[in-house]
Amino acid sequence: MRQLLFISFAAVFFLFPGLQNTSILYAQTGSTVKGVVYYDKTEDGSFNPSADEPIEGVAVSNGRDVVVTNSNGVYELPAIENSPIFVIKPRNWRLPVDKNQMPDYYYMHSPQGASGEDYEGLSPTGKLPESLNFPLYPNKEPNNFDVLVFGDTQPRDHKEIGYIERDVISELTGMDAAFGVTLGDVVFDDLSLFDHITSSISTIGIPWRYVPGNHDIDFSGNDNTDARGSWYRTFGPSYYSFSYGPAHFIVLDDIRWIVEEDDRYYRTGLGEDQMEFLRNEIRRLDKDRLLVLLTHIPYEGSTQWQDEDEKKAFYELLAGHPNSISLAAHTHEHYHHFIDNEDGYPGKEPHHMISVGTVCGSWWSGAPDEYGIPHAMMSDGTPNGYAFLHIEGNDWKMKWRTAGRPADVQMHIDAPQSIPADGTEKITVTANIYNALPSAEVKMKIGDEGEWIPMQRRPQKPPERLSVMEREEELGEVPWRKLGNAHVSEHIWVAEPEVPLDPGVHLIQVKAEDKWWEYEGERHLLVK
Repeated sequence: MRQLLFISFAAVFFLFPGLQNTSILYAQTGSTVKGVVYYDKTEDGSFNPSADEPIEGVAVSNGRDVVVTNSNGVYELPAIENSPIFVIKPRNWRLPVDKNQMPDYYYMHSPQGASGEDYEGLSPTGKLPESLNFPLYPNKEPNNFDVLVFGDTQPRDHKEIGYIERDVISELTGMDAAFGVTLGDVVFDDLSLFDHITSSISTIGIPWRYVPGNHDIDFSGNDNTDARGSWYRTFGPSYYSFSYGPAHFIVLDDIRWIVEEDDRYYRTGLGEDQMEFLRNEIRRLDKDRLLVLLTHIPYEGSTQWQDEDEKKAFYELLAGHPNSISLAAHTHEHYHHFIDNEDGYPGKEPHHMISVGTVCGSWWSGAPDEYGIPHAMMSDGTPNGYAFLHIEGNDWKMKWRTAGRPADVQMHIDAPQSIPADGTEKITVTANIYNALPSAEVKMKIGDEGEWIPMQRRPQKPPERLSVMEREEELGEVPWRKLGNAHVSEHIWVAEPEVPLDPGVHLIQVKAEDKWWEYEGERHLLVK
């Protein structure tokens, strides 16, 4: 839990004489919480009225209401039990970060505490401070920047955190991005791993945000709040927002933990307080400003919403701010989904949601490489890895990176290894282009003298994933976890060219282009 320092009554009377008629100045009355958002010129994390500078117009929330500070940097909010009070970082300001690069921006208000039985939760926080203050520091933010995006890291144990460190983190340390985010399932049910995984990710060297996943809650919690006790203790709020550069980011907690007698399960949903917070946040944004929603479970196809009326109201909110996108994870696949009228979305244009592929791939399953790290190919044939969200003013695009491979590895081409040279033969060539938009134009050719021919998008189970599964099954009993089922990939293109080629090795080339990127790949074909 973040510890915030507070100012004395005398200092408040001195700095803000216009507030002296308030009956109980800056005191916790049982119904309100007050404080100051300020430029911490002394950089000591404590508000010093004679040295620090209050900041006007900064938003602060209690997880439901959103207010902005007045000309004296002062805010006032209703105090709600078992809710956070947090500052919403504005553009061109930065927050202090802790040793694990997690921003210090909140106070958890939970007089009774919140905890399940299996893991340490949030201890009772007691009475609110007299003044709850938030320091900020000037930080010029560019119009164009990158966000490093992790889908589920989801380690089962310390050994699997080692996989993450060697397979992913080691190649990212010192890289240039504004900040990073993990889109939920930070761990795989064992919440005692929170400290290890956050410490490992901190070595990348950039501020890091976290989104809660369905495997990040304490299943012994008897309600939605207690199930998040360990999350609150480690990460703070389960939903919140902040600005960076021209974009505004809202982190969603779209998991509802349900306990009905002996049944314990989750559904997708937001809850009344979070919906009200969303309404308040979206209402205060400029209509053209890019809004990025960061969540764990995709809104369509992955699980059942707890309340269909709430889902409808959520979609109506998004439709009212059309310059918005959503990044989710959870599925252990990488794909684009355009939520449209068929999904009940009322917007004129579809809402672009990406299910971001995962760091852990297929939960660290599959044969290990020479260093003992499972290959972890996902069920749609996408290798494990991570993504970069490129923000360019009010526009954006995303690039996928395969872990441990060069940046230009963006597809897998499947074709016969060899064919006979005794005549014309038609072969099937498939290209699994991991991040290509469905509208991408894809073409291929064989050999230097071949003609470029179009490839057709044809979602199907990826041949390369099926081949890997077949090879692993032939091994019988193995000491590692085998892959699960293959799923239909949304990013496969197919062509069936005729290949009357001379004997020898010929190059199959595939080129793809969408509104974001150009992708290229190649494979060799032996004619004998």
